[in-house]
Amino acid sequence: MIDIKEIEKIVIQSFNNAKSKLPMLKKAFSALDEQAISDRVPRYTADLLEFGDFLEDNFSVLFIDMRGSTVRAQKIGAEKTFLSMHAFIPAMLEVIKYYDGYVVDLMGDGIMVFFGGKNSSMNKTQAAKNAGLCGLDMLRVLEEVVNKVLDSEKIWRIACGVGVDYGKVVVTKIGIDRIFDVKAYGDCINKAAHFADDAQNEVLVSETINNLWPVGKNGKMKLKLYRNDAYKLERQI
Repeated sequence: MIDIKEIEKIVIQSFNNAKSKLPMLKKAFSALDEQAISDRVPRYTADLLEFGDFLEDNFSVLFIDMRGSTVRAQKIGAEKTFLSMHAFIPAMLEVIKYYDGYVVDLMGDGIMVFFGGKNSSMNKTQAAKNAGLCGLDMLRVLEEVVNKVLDSEKIWRIACGVGVDYGKVVVTKIGIDRIFDVKAYGDCINKAAHFADDAQNEVLVSETINNLWPVGKNGKMKLKLYRNDAYKLERQI
């Protein structure tokens, strides 16, 4: 089970550390936007690939995306956005770590995560389950930890959507000498991102995830049809 108190301690420490650096922030905030993590697709590092090469694998893909982040940043300003991200990102990374996910990309207002793959100890059923549970606990930690910290500082709360799908991913090395990245592409990535964009403080998953989800007697999870191509994942009360 996720240790909410431990995550809260980490988030408060990160937030306060960022707060202590505010006097030095000034014009430096622009350098924090849209920084991708290079060379982090699970087990596929740049030294294994030449430009134009590609490798295929299957993953559960999770996107978490902040709602209205552009308007929010405009309303609260650079300093409070800076502080918000130092509460939000560490909290989400702790949850991802708990569920053995791989952070593939950190965007300005969201995170892309992979679970499973042929080099992982997870089978595809476990990868689907870990991704879905990770999404639910991300939203729980957002509400019980991150927004609690933001409320205490009178900073606008953060709302998010989470999307999850499973499928084939193509991994490639893209760029030029000395300026390159390892990137992943696939329909499941696009679908997970689309679900995350539509979700409002909820986890939307594909029919593939629904079919992979382990079913047990007296299960504590519920998958409810949201629309013809998506299911809403919920904990049973």
